[in-house]
Formats: sequence, structure tokens, C-alpha cells
Amino acid sequence: MTEAGGTTRKGHVCILRHSFYPAELNVRREAEALLEDGYQVHVVCLRGPGQAPNEDVGGIEVRRLPVGHRRGRIARYLIEYNAFFLLASFDLFRLHRRCRLRAVQVNTMPDYLVFATLLPKLAGAKIVLHLHEPMPELFATLFVRWYHRPFVWAIRLAERASLAYADHAITVTREMRANFARRGADADKITVIVNVPDDSLFRLDRHQSLAERVKALKQEDKIFRVLCHGASEERYGLELIVRAVAGLKKEIPGIQFRFMGQADGVARLLALARALGAEDHVTYLGFVPLETMIEELLAADVTVVPIQRNPYSELVHTNKMYEYVALERPVVASRLASVAAYFPDDTLLYFEPGDAAALAERLRSAYRHPEDLHRRVRATTAVYEAHRWQREKRTYLSVYNALLGSRDRRDSAAGAAAGATS
Repeated sequence: MTEAGGTTRKGHVCILRHSFYPAELNVRREAEALLEDGYQVHVVCLRGPGQAPNEDVGGIEVRRLPVGHRRGRIARYLIEYNAFFLLASFDLFRLHRRCRLRAVQVNTMPDYLVFATLLPKLAGAKIVLHLHEPMPELFATLFVRWYHRPFVWAIRLAERASLAYADHAITVTREMRANFARRGADADKITVIVNVPDDSLFRLDRHQSLAERVKALKQEDKIFRVLCHGASEERYGLELIVRAVAGLKKEIPGIQFRFMGQADGVARLLALARALGAEDHVTYLGFVPLETMIEELLAADVTVVPIQRNPYSELVHTNKMYEYVALERPVVASRLASVAAYFPDDTLLYFEPGDAAALAERLRSAYRHPEDLHRRVRATTAVYEAHRWQREKRTYLSVYNALLGSRDRRDSAAGAAAGATS
């Protein structure tokens, strides 16, 4: 979408994210939405092994900085974040000098990364802070030993300063927005955009032929598939699924827990399965391509989101939950305040967080009452329709239209005047 001379109709915007592109599907979804709406889009991110420093990905300029990302101790996180902060500050300055950015969006974490935009902001760029995570609650969950004064004070100060600095903020649940407001943020400058997957990837009718093939294969193997994917750290609760499946293996001989994603914590889960005599009922699939992941999701009889209860999880939604919902899979989930606020009791099958026996009871119910699962899937899908990406995308783009709309209106008026005189 360019005019004569190579200038874009709506100008240049940049998304800054301490992650990888295009692997980070949420950033990809937003970047493609902005591109489709007429902006020239740049993404500044981490550089993974074998990735080019600069690359055009579907019309989006991707600028990868030479910083890696590995999970570890708090010192590693801080060194990594601060190295990325310094390199990103310089790269944004160079990018702004080259093409004069109209807006920079910073996707947490960490939220203080927003200050890497200082020079573009001073030159007139609007700053959008996309708060996927509440930093104080997240750090309290990740680093319990460190979470006391003055550490708490510094993190909360960074959050308040980041929100005050940004021209507008986006967050992912109503509970998150209320939480920021309780700590002094202006709720009027925070827009809630539910963190749902892109409909082009996660929608059942786009995978109908694959779904039919999977259904035919499932009729032959008689396996009751219980599935979860993503990180396997302790706070995500996957050991609860192992314990629940171990308790059901005699009652449901065909039960299989299949999980995939990052390898952190996998050895612990497989050792637990062996200790409980359930190693034949627990399968780790590794870190699989997106196509394989979707096939496994479609084959699942029930999916599980067993997040542990903590101050962080009570505010957010997980990506995996919405991917299951989008593909119309039955979901068994921990009853957390943020999830229950969006999905009533007739949708997801809830159990008390941390209770393996309660989870086993829900899996038993799912196995014995498939008609109830179908009814719940229909009810869940009806709730989800109000939050599909095609709807949330309009809200997302409206943030940019509100911040940058004055120039767009001038451009439209100038174009109309030029058409009238030609």
C-alpha cells in the first residue's frame, strides 16, 4: 500500500518485542493487521540461531538484534533484558532517522523496555505499551526469594512510570486493566484486547479436511487423548495431569496424556510418570511444528489448562486456552478469577487449581459423558465468537486510528482535493 515515490499511505510504525519473529504468533498477528491497514511495519526483536539480522517477512521489515534468550536465574534475565534495551534504543534511533516512525509499540516484557523509544518519542512518535503481563505479579511468581523491598518497590515504580510515559496502553483482560488502575494508572488510556489467536491459523473450518482425517484415525485406535502444550514449568501444573492420568489408568486403559512444547521440566514429568507406574500413558512429543501441533489438538478428546493459582495467573489468560477454544476442543481448566470472568460454568469444565483428584474427576466425567462435552463446546464457542481476532483486530486498529488519525484525515482530505482539481 504505497503511493508514488514509495511513501506509505499511513506511514511507518514499529513493534519492539523481546522475543523471536515470526515465531511469536501474537506479534505476527498484530504486525500483519497493521500492514493490512496501510502502515509500513517494522519489527525489532531477538535474533535466534541461524536467523538473518535483517529480513523481509511478508512485507514486514524484521530487524533482529544479537541478543539470545534462555531461561535461568534472575541475573541472567536482567543482563539479557538490559542488553536488549541498549541495542534496541540505538536501533530505534537509526530506524527513526531513516523513515520517521509515527508510532512505536512495545510488547512486554519487561515494561521498562518502553523507555527504549525515548528518541522517537521526543521527535513526535506516539508510544503504545502492550502489557501482556503484570510485571510485579509475574516476578513474584518467578522469583519468590527475591520478591521483597526494595525489589518490589522498583518493579512497581517501573510499571507506573511506563504507563505514565506511554501515549496509550493495551492489556489482555479486564482484570489486568483494573489491577493497573488500582496501582494508580489512568484506566481511560488502557484498552483491553483479548489475547486470542489469529483466525487464519486457529479456526476449525480452515482445517476441516485434516479434522475429518484425524477423526477417521481416532475411530481405529480407541485412545482417550488428554492434551496440553506449551511450557512445562512447575507453575503451569502439568504434573497434575500426570497424577490424574495415573489415577485413571485402570479405569480408562486407553487414556493417554500427550504434551508438547519447550523441554524445561520434561524430565521431572516423565520421572513422575515412571514413579506412578504411568509411563505407558504419558508421551512427550517434543517441540513440534505448528502443523503438527494443530493436528494433535484436533485429535485430542479433551484439553487441559491446569495453571496453578498465584497473583499472576488470577489476572491473565493463557494462549493455549484460546487455541483450544478456537479449534472447538473441550477444555478442562483451573478455576481462576480471570478465566471464570469470561467463561461461565456451562462452558469450560472447571476444577480447583492444584487438586489432582478434582482434575481426575473432570477427566472421568469427560470420558463418560461425551454429549456433555459437545454441549459445552457449543456454549464455549458462542462466548468466544465475541472475541475472535477479526473482532479484536478492529479494536486494536482503533487504538492507532485514535492516536494517529489526524494525519490520516489530512491525507484523505488532500487526496480528495487533488482528485477534485485533476
